[in-house]
Amino acid sequence: METFRIMVIEDEENIRSLVADLLARWGWEVAAPAPTADFAAEAARLRPHLVVLDVGLPRLDGFEWCGRLREATRAPILFLTARSQPSDIARGLAAGGDDWLVKPFDSEVLIAKIKALLRRAYVWAPDTAAHLERDGLLLDRERSVASLGGQSLQLTRNETLLLARLMEADGRVMSRAELMDALWSEDVFVDDNTLTVNVSRLRDSLEKLGARGAIETVRGGGYRIP
Repeated sequence: METFRIMVIEDEENIRSLVADLLARWGWEVAAPAPTADFAAEAARLRPHLVVLDVGLPRLDGFEWCGRLREATRAPILFLTARSQPSDIARGLAAGGDDWLVKPFDSEVLIAKIKALLRRAYVWAPDTAAHLERDGLLLDRERSVASLGGQSLQLTRNETLLLARLMEADGRVMSRAELMDALWSEDVFVDDNTLTVNVSRLRDSLEKLGARGAIETVRGGGYRIP
């Protein structure tokens, strides 16, 4: 999975840190310039894939910065601001913004909007092979069936998605953020606890097939099928 770089432009330090930490937990690279920075110059230098932009900024407001950012980058711009008037939203979108989220914000909604903007702006080309195999373990992705040594077991949607990503990695450690991304859908938010539960269920299913210890936990890293 490509690591996307997100630029956070926010003058309130506590909100800037909160947003930066949240995005970093999803495995994205975060750049959060100081409020006094030339944000257009920083965007030209950092080449972010997406910009999160406040309106109430020192020197110039977010609307002015949005226009200047548009001269430096074509990355999607998400306004994150306390302003909620339709006239403000219209002005922000007219200046070159792509979406709008009002503070105080829900973290799930922020992540959903960022992921939607990234999906629309960039193209993934994942391996979509219907059948995967690793060390005798077979996965029929279309039927959600895992097989080993002549035995077969029906998997859930989430088990299938996780197993497919781990098998495609070919021994590489998959980060928790990558696996959470694999489970993400338009109407389902996935957090650390959800991932832990689903990995545990997948392990139980694989053990029923005789694949005990198939998924290795890498401390501080994630998971892999060695």
